[in-house]
Amino acid sequence: MTAESHDARPVSRMRLVVAAIAALALLWIAARWLWGGRIEPGLIAKTVEPAPGQPIGAALSETVPIRHEVIGTIQSRFPVAAASRVAARVLAVEAHAGERVRAGQTLVTLDPADLRGQLAEAEGELSAATGELVRASADQRRYAALFPRGSVTASERDAAEAAYRAAAGRTQRARAAVAAARAALGYATVRSPADGVVIERMVERGDMAMPGQPLMRLYDESAMRVELEVPEELARQISLGAPLAVTIDAIGASYRTRVGEIVPAADPQSRTFLVRAPIPSGAGLRPGMFARAVFAAGGETLLTVPRDAVTRIGQLDTVRVFARGATVIRMVSLGRRFGDRIEVLAGLAPGERVLLNAAAPPTMVEQSTDAAR
Repeated sequence: MTAESHDARPVSRMRLVVAAIAALALLWIAARWLWGGRIEPGLIAKTVEPAPGQPIGAALSETVPIRHEVIGTIQSRFPVAAASRVAARVLAVEAHAGERVRAGQTLVTLDPADLRGQLAEAEGELSAATGELVRASADQRRYAALFPRGSVTASERDAAEAAYRAAAGRTQRARAAVAAARAALGYATVRSPADGVVIERMVERGDMAMPGQPLMRLYDESAMRVELEVPEELARQISLGAPLAVTIDAIGASYRTRVGEIVPAADPQSRTFLVRAPIPSGAGLRPGMFARAVFAAGGETLLTVPRDAVTRIGQLDTVRVFARGATVIRMVSLGRRFGDRIEVLAGLAPGERVLLNAAAPPTMVEQSTDAAR
């Protein structure tokens, strides 16, 4: 081994030491560059300053009612269909859609010709049956008087009695037929069964009306209700008497009412239950209008802050947390609104105090005093 090789080893170790120190220095610089300017998670900035002369609110953990909105339709509580009770041709239609009618007012006039013929036929049958009854009654009396003297047999007497009873039955049926024919003749004039407003006329002059066929549809404008389609997952949370807030956007009206009826079967297509509630009649309220209803079902414990404590900075929601004489601007994640408070999903803890905006009225807040600190 030569002297030159001995001198090279210390030089190589020195170079390794220098390289290691340089690498550590570079790592330290990189770490400072990457993390040195970052803000503590959840914080935008921190200032230490005296408590401002502003109202202070608090982050509260509270149980709030959960409100659900469902849609529905305005309907009359007493829909009416004016239908024909006989088969006859329509002679005249006396009312039109949108017209207010009174109970007993003529709506449709039917051709009474066939009905009059049926009445005349029934009256003829009654006349014949009455004559037969008179003859059978006389025979029955005569045979009853002759039998004790032996002039007629028991069989002849019984036959006369049977003929009398048959004639009496035919007469009774004929009278009933005459009464039915007269009633049918009265049905040729279709009258309104109740006070209301005509929604739709379903026949025109010359049409053929059949028994049970609706000729007009009406509704009672003094008795209205809302029919709501409640999803099956919410149906078990609503009960009879539950309060509802109903809004009809078309006329800008809102009503307070209570559930009056729950149909205990779901629609197999929409998977909704039908819930009905009465509402007072008002100007412009019409069947078929769209309605929205809100009801409360259960409660949920949430963390909330006053809405006046939230400030929007760019795309971020922030609040100013006040503690130990310092204000910290903190990013928060927000949820639903409940009146003058808003749900906080992340960024705050229960009991923390937050500064309200200066323009906001100090509602349900504590003032920032030395004692509060």
